[in-house]
Amino acid sequence: MVSLGPLFDYSARASEAARDCGIAVVGRNAGVAFMEAAKAVILDRLAGQEVLAEEMRRLCEEAGIHPHHHNAWGSLTNQLVKAGILQDTGRIAKSTRVTSHARRNTVWKVRS
Repeated sequence: MVSLGPLFDYSARASEAARDCGIAVVGRNAGVAFMEAAKAVILDRLAGQEVLAEEMRRLCEEAGIHPHHHNAWGSLTNQLVKAGILQDTGRIAKSTRVTSHARRNTVWKVRS
């Protein structure tokens, strides 16, 4: 188990490290096959478009791509950002997925 140190770090470094650690674990558990298949669908179907992560998820699910756990979608988004495939537009929009309850999400630009 990874020690996260004190519960509060007023600089946010510790909470960011904990987030990144969790994302990495979920990504490893999701596996390379899921990540690569999802990335291929996103690049093929959404290149050059501005989208919410829920649209990427919808297209992947329609293509039969499903992760082992729903948290893997967040890990996928994180990995695509780090790879330069997704760029933050600086805008946000409400989710239209009913189970997301109109949560505000980042609008991403998919690399062409």
